[in-house]
Amino acid sequence: MTLLELLVVLVIASLMLALVAPNIGNVLPGSELKAFARQSAALLREMRSEAVSQSRIISLQADAEKRSFVSEGKIRAKWPDGIDVRLNEKALPNAWRDPFSEQPTLKFYPDGSSSGGELELSLPGQSAALYRVHIDSLIGGVWIDAKG
Repeated sequence: MTLLELLVVLVIASLMLALVAPNIGNVLPGSELKAFARQSAALLREMRSEAVSQSRIISLQADAEKRSFVSEGKIRAKWPDGIDVRLNEKALPNAWRDPFSEQPTLKFYPDGSSSGGELELSLPGQSAALYRVHIDSLIGGVWIDAKG
């Protein structure tokens, strides 16, 4: 193989990569949503661990106006622009409502339990949630269900 052939192959490969790389996001439209579902579940698990290790109640609010998760006045994670986050009202116990706040609140307790509930993650314009993040009230476990 000559040096010229090797250079031609490298140029062709780099051109193909330059054309294909920007379109990968279009091929996988739900990849950002899936990544955010995993990030949300990881955040909830981290908060549960903090509550247990620090022996105190940790609360988390889903602030739709700021498009972020807020805990103790600090933004813990922002929502990507193309993702809607909702609380499934049918799955939410009354403990999600903090009497001192208008925002729904999830609490993790020092014994590992939580107030429980469900987050629905979807793309704008879709009525059905594509991912649901469940928070178990008894053990504080977090898991993700994918729809469709």
